[in-house]
Amino acid sequence: MATARAGADSGRRALDLLFAFTEQRPVLSVRELAETLVIPIPSVHRYVALLRDMGLLEESSRGRYHLSMRVAALGRAARRAAPIVDTVEPLMRALSEQIGESVLLMRLVHGAPVCIHRVETPSRFRLSFEPGQLLPALRGASVRLLLGSLDSEGRRRYLDEAMESGALPPVNGREAFLDDVERDVERGWSVSNEEIDQGVWAPAAAVYEDGRIVAAISAPCPAFRISEARRTEIIELVRGAATAASDALGS
Repeated sequence: MATARAGADSGRRALDLLFAFTEQRPVLSVRELAETLVIPIPSVHRYVALLRDMGLLEESSRGRYHLSMRVAALGRAARRAAPIVDTVEPLMRALSEQIGESVLLMRLVHGAPVCIHRVETPSRFRLSFEPGQLLPALRGASVRLLLGSLDSEGRRRYLDEAMESGALPPVNGREAFLDDVERDVERGWSVSNEEIDQGVWAPAAAVYEDGRIVAAISAPCPAFRISEARRTEIIELVRGAATAASDALGS
């Protein structure tokens, strides 16, 4: 059993190393990977060697690595298996142009909230979330909507498991969080204010398929430049995009 656990932990570390590469940091050295993952350099060398052997990493210069095109093929396969991205992306792009901000598509993947797609904006304001990255389990407007796919008991179990795993606690406490989930799911939209990142205000709206919530569209904005009137307008635009996405999915 101990050997099995050690093997699983090594596998997770190797995957964590792949996720360390982002659009902003596409090439990393062994030392940078070690600092990012907070693991010893010899361990990084071992994981890098494994991923190179599998064709997932390539060396761009001595001691610096980048993802191989084999990883891109995995991304294309994932996208084909999740056609919601192709369906919703044009609506996300139109929304981004309307509001001048980045737009995110969130889903629950194996019980965890994940950013599965992002449409960028030319704005200097940049988000910390990359496609494929987990969201905080108990923070943010999107998470409250995504829990609409669970019944009342499932939501409590989700909250308990997230707390036990060390997730950041809900902003206003356990019962208030569950009440907010129920309210937001019922109306189909939600708003968060600096719950995840300081200075970020974010509305989100639920996307439905066959009458159930399957995703959430979110548009994080810098709070300092969004007036109350503009916030109301953006909420309506996000809701409109989510409604159009639901219609496109046949809901």
